[in-house]
Amino acid sequence: MKLRNLLIALSLFLLMTLVACGQDDTDNVDGAEDATDPQDEQTTDEKETIHVAALESAYGTEVWDEIVSAYEEEHGNVEVELTVERNIEEVMRPNMQAGDYPDAFLLATDREEGLTETMIKENGLASLDDMLDMNVFGEDIAVKDKLLDGFTDTLATNPYADGSTYLAPMFYSPTGLFYNASLLEEHGWDVPETWDDMFELGEKALEEDIYLFTYPVAGYFDTLLRSMLYASGGPDLFNDVMVYTEGIWETDQARLVLDTISELTDYTHPETTANANPNDFVRNQQLVLDNEAIFMPNGT
Repeated sequence: MKLRNLLIALSLFLLMTLVACGQDDTDNVDGAEDATDPQDEQTTDEKETIHVAALESAYGTEVWDEIVSAYEEEHGNVEVELTVERNIEEVMRPNMQAGDYPDAFLLATDREEGLTETMIKENGLASLDDMLDMNVFGEDIAVKDKLLDGFTDTLATNPYADGSTYLAPMFYSPTGLFYNASLLEEHGWDVPETWDDMFELGEKALEEDIYLFTYPVAGYFDTLLRSMLYASGGPDLFNDVMVYTEGIWETDQARLVLDTISELTDYTHPETTANANPNDFVRNQQLVLDNEAIFMPNGT
């Protein structure tokens, strides 16, 4: 099996965000000023506890255990309380409603639960500007100097448009339509270059009981939508959609995207929507591995 990426998204996908939840007596993540400057550590023997909550993504949990171990080793007076779950919103929401917030929350926007958006609306985020000025752990370069230009100049990271950054990328990666090249070779099918080619392939695939398309969760489908908007109308259309410009969906360029998505549903695996949730999304990914679906938007 040869998995390939057909279309690289024109904009980088903010897969996960770092959110500093505001506390009563600080604007920064507890202990954050010690994160990259060990010589400034407090000399007290009393340990400080930092609570970090994170979504368990396809990368698993082991990476978080390694991060915690490295951080605690570097900062002897800090103990990290770590919560990593696939359904992190369900786990954390009751505590947060009771006023018990994690110091750092790693969770993407555009998720079904909308917890990150809720915190934004309730002004529950603390500024991350100080973090951007710190050096990357183990490196002699500031965080802000390692990010791509303009990456912290959008509503995705600065939701209050006040010049400060409240959400930051944990990493960014290309996303696109992944497919099994061996499957196409086996059937003598060409890789489509246009949407007309895509739907022609969809008809051929259905004759073999194979569906053209699936997606893991809505957030990954959104990456395809954003690329389609950019391809149809360039940055102007993309930005107008992002800020809900009145009448934008009635334009020819936007309608073309909607009509294409509507046609795509005719070739989408019927189990996709039912599985597109935090617990079952791997079943949709498995459809591609099992040759039951051809294309799937996904990250690295």
